[in-house]
Amino acid sequence: MPLNIIKKIFTKNSKRKKPNKSWLHLSKMEQTTFIKKRKCLTFNNIDFNKLKFLWKNNLYYYFWWIAIIFIILLYIIFWPIFRIQYIEIIKQDNITNMTIAYKATDKYRWKSIFTTKEIDILNRLKDYQQNIKDINTSIKLPSTLKINISSYKWVFNTMVNWKSFIITENWTLIPSSYSDNLKELKVVKEFDKNKFIDYKKILNSYFIKNISYIVEKVKENIIDINIKELKYYMTERELHIITDKNTTLIFNLNSLINEQIEKLSILNKEKFNINKSTIVYIDLRIKNKVFYCTTEKEYQCIQNIKNVYLNK
Repeated sequence: MPLNIIKKIFTKNSKRKKPNKSWLHLSKMEQTTFIKKRKCLTFNNIDFNKLKFLWKNNLYYYFWWIAIIFIILLYIIFWPIFRIQYIEIIKQDNITNMTIAYKATDKYRWKSIFTTKEIDILNRLKDYQQNIKDINTSIKLPSTLKINISSYKWVFNTMVNWKSFIITENWTLIPSSYSDNLKELKVVKEFDKNKFIDYKKILNSYFIKNISYIVEKVKENIIDINIKELKYYMTERELHIITDKNTTLIFNLNSLINEQIEKLSILNKEKFNINKSTIVYIDLRIKNKVFYCTTEKEYQCIQNIKNVYLNK
């Protein structure tokens, strides 16, 4: 080959542009598929392909380890050593019957200490003694359940079928001797003598609240009034307050209580002093009206009451 031709070839090749490295790198990356890139990924020097290999080959062992741990947990929960063997009951009042309370909770003996629910124990105790208001339970490992019981407050003494009771705020009858700190509330109603009423809620709690409220407001509005007796007529939904002057104040428990109290207060201030006057009864039941009867017509007054509350 002639020398001049060889020279031209080398000169032509030398004039060609050198390839751009960045372009080559980009072209190469574009040809690499997404799947291939994922296979080559590493994160903090962790090879995910190796992890995947380990997971696939050891999945069987992982399953058995999880199963063993689960069985151990179940064994701990239901193991006899963690079952209720001892029950300690502490009452925060003087009216809860401990014998009945232990009888009610005996059902939970030998049950798992971890699966026994407080709400179930409370409902069980209330079935036996409806005066119970709330409880707090705690666990003393390995096998002791502690129960703190609180009851509704007692508000009145009463007598039912010749047996003395204390009435709680929620109208539960607690067999007990009379308390010197409580007023007597005579419940005017015939009760079935064969019916078990001890620790039972046999009356409506709405009316006990109204009765307590009326007694409180009467004392506030009539200074130095002495209440001798309280009568609750269940059928009529009425409260009769008898003072030491033998004056009977008649309230309707279904009507507006404050309105009746206001009428009594106005009558006491503007008409006569209830503590000093000789009034047989003051009837506050009718809206915007007050009926009263003085001792001048005592016979007629007594007959009026007898006609309404015959044999009560």
